[in-house]
Amino acid sequence: MKSERPIFAIVSYPFLPATTGGEISTLQILNYLGASNPLTVYTVDPYKTTDTSHFNFELIFGMRFKKRRYLQINQLFRILKEIRLRKTKYVFFDQPWMAWMIPFLKLIGKQKVFIRSNNIEYLRFKSMGKKWWSMLYLYEKWAYQQANLVIFVSDIDQQKAINEFGLNANKTLLSPYGVPFNSLPEKRENAKALICQNYQLAIQTPIFLFFATMSYAPNYEAVNFIAEEIYPRLLKQNKDFQILICGKNLPQNIATKLNALNQLTYCGFVDDIETYIDACTLMINPIMSGGGVKTKAIDTLARGKAVLSTQTGAEGIDPMVCGNLLQVIEDGNWEAFALAMINHLDSGIGHLPNSFYEKYSWPGIIKKIENKLDQLV
Repeated sequence: MKSERPIFAIVSYPFLPATTGGEISTLQILNYLGASNPLTVYTVDPYKTTDTSHFNFELIFGMRFKKRRYLQINQLFRILKEIRLRKTKYVFFDQPWMAWMIPFLKLIGKQKVFIRSNNIEYLRFKSMGKKWWSMLYLYEKWAYQQANLVIFVSDIDQQKAINEFGLNANKTLLSPYGVPFNSLPEKRENAKALICQNYQLAIQTPIFLFFATMSYAPNYEAVNFIAEEIYPRLLKQNKDFQILICGKNLPQNIATKLNALNQLTYCGFVDDIETYIDACTLMINPIMSGGGVKTKAIDTLARGKAVLSTQTGAEGIDPMVCGNLLQVIEDGNWEAFALAMINHLDSGIGHLPNSFYEKYSWPGIIKKIENKLDQLV
């Protein structure tokens, strides 16, 4: 039975069909919110036709995938109409891009508004060298101050926002990126054999895995680090290994560079990344820029596989619940990074404690959000 807590969510970017870490995270939080609350999602046209029959929420494709959607005043009037029809108590913005609507929603409709911050956006764009980051800082600060509640996916981002934006800590909540199970899932059957067969590898070959959406600069920069910094150092160790890199839209100049590396394969987009995770020996995460929690690391840990990461790549992940499956190397120390990859081959499987799932499973995360919403005044 659903609650008397009707929610109207505004997602200002296309997330269906969900294939990237961010899109999957958005779909999952909506599905779990919708499982226990009447939920309507107002969003952008999907990339392509999507089966929505298994979703726990009502969908309204009210926005066209055009840049001007962010500032169309007619969107506000339609949203207000849809909210009144459903007698909505809470409005949820997934990311702050359309938070300019908040004063109108609070004044006209009297709704309580909460925002989920997947990153401190101005810091993300600053780290990528965007000159307009200071303007984004002012907007982001204003947006979060307008909301009744701001949800952060990492404690680092939460504390930064409280300090830099002058937020009331009681109006913030830590709700990490979640996983859809509350204990170690079953491994994909014959995962290692399948992957080795697909890529013509000996079954005993250690597999190092990196996966991400490759059109995002921090991710394709990481691929460059793998090819130019990590791979040559691994070769010097005279060890058998194969690096598999998965993800769509890798820039062609980088893909061409990878073709010359015999013990590295660019796999492109793969339908079943879980099989690759279960088959790998170690997931590597050499991220050096960008913000927010790297969902690929959480997904890998949740399947009981070890992650080796730079400090930037591990930001927002609680090491206290990762057992010995998360190892962090300082940013830019590629010698230590490559050596840790080799050392891992002899270190055993490792163990993930139950506390990981207590923190990162969706049902528990959603319950904390609901409790916080009920406390809003």
